[in-house]
Amino acid sequence: MLDPLGIHYEPNVLAVIGMIIAVAFLGSKAFQRLGIPQVVGFISVGVALGPSLLNLVPLELCEELTFISEVALGLIGFDMGSHLLFKELRRLGRSISFILLFEALGTFALVTAGIFIITQSWSTALIFGAMSSATAPAATVDVLAEYDAKGPLTTSLLAVVGLDDALALLLYSITATVAEALLAHSGAPSLLPIIGLPLIEIGGSVVLGLGMGLLLDLILCRMQRRHDAMAVSIGFVFVCVGLAQAVGFSLILTTMVLGTVVVNRCEEHGRYIRFTIEQAGPVIYVLFFALVGARFQIRLLPAMGLLGIAYVALRSFGKFAGAWVGGTLGRAEPAVRDNLGLGLLSQAGVAIGLALASSSRFAAYGPEGQALGLLIINVITATTFVVQIIGPICVKLAISRAGEIGRAALEHDPWASEVTPE
Repeated sequence: MLDPLGIHYEPNVLAVIGMIIAVAFLGSKAFQRLGIPQVVGFISVGVALGPSLLNLVPLELCEELTFISEVALGLIGFDMGSHLLFKELRRLGRSISFILLFEALGTFALVTAGIFIITQSWSTALIFGAMSSATAPAATVDVLAEYDAKGPLTTSLLAVVGLDDALALLLYSITATVAEALLAHSGAPSLLPIIGLPLIEIGGSVVLGLGMGLLLDLILCRMQRRHDAMAVSIGFVFVCVGLAQAVGFSLILTTMVLGTVVVNRCEEHGRYIRFTIEQAGPVIYVLFFALVGARFQIRLLPAMGLLGIAYVALRSFGKFAGAWVGGTLGRAEPAVRDNLGLGLLSQAGVAIGLALASSSRFAAYGPEGQALGLLIINVITATTFVVQIIGPICVKLAISRAGEIGRAALEHDPWASEVTPE
């Protein structure tokens, strides 16, 4: 473009990224003053900057910056894993297992039944049911970090949201194969691709994270300076994210296993990880959530209709009730049983990814398959916008009711006395 002085200027990507970070961070402060988690501010500012309003961040740029999302999710998975000490998980393991199964499978069953009643289509109902079981860990982790939460609810919540996506992938693989058989009118599908492919993805993620975690632990044991450890840790996260993406594994699960292995091999290393996240995470998180908001298109909200409203209501009830029933049967502490469901409402990356996969996957089955793919994308995109705003607020409510806000103890920095040479 030309200004009155005749100087040619085209805004570049770096300028836009800087503008997003600064505006989203400053805008989130207004939300914090109202007692609303900052992540809601990041997302809301992103919506304002995106195509829905100002269009300063077009969809094309969001697609160019996809790697930011991958890096952020990798760091989030790494951070989640660093909080999962086996000694705590053994104490909470029974309740976590029951909660995970009941909240995921209960939500799947409830949403599937409700959507079938509305649409009278098993293929539609099964796909929406599988997607409803997924939970977005990113916003949840951000809220827990913002309010310095610690306790049984926080530990249980991190474990459940981390494992939720693995279970959702398994459910989706089963239901998508059944839906394809229904669309093709080809009878019963083969069990091998239904069960085998997701198990390979999940098992591969665990093996990759385990191997990289053992290697990182070996290196960290020889580190003398915290900035060295920070650089190496971030490098390992990037490698894990890249390898997971290249071979089709879950990057969240891979990096979560990476963090879990490191912190359980040496609990002191958990502090190194948290130092890394504290130093490298905030800027990336601001950009990540703002881009999440920029991708949302408000014009899609009316596309929800009755189906979208039913999906949000049934999914929310299924998550809360399933977690409560699982907590009761698993003999969870009352603070965990009564509040964990509130932390499971967010939905983003995995659900959107599965919606896009469904669109391309079902397009081969003619007009019926194409219509199903379009319906899934519209409803999941619109409902994701709604629950991404509600979800973080409910997480704050959950940890507040459980009395875990601000309970994270100040941990001794193992390198506090280190003097970094100029």
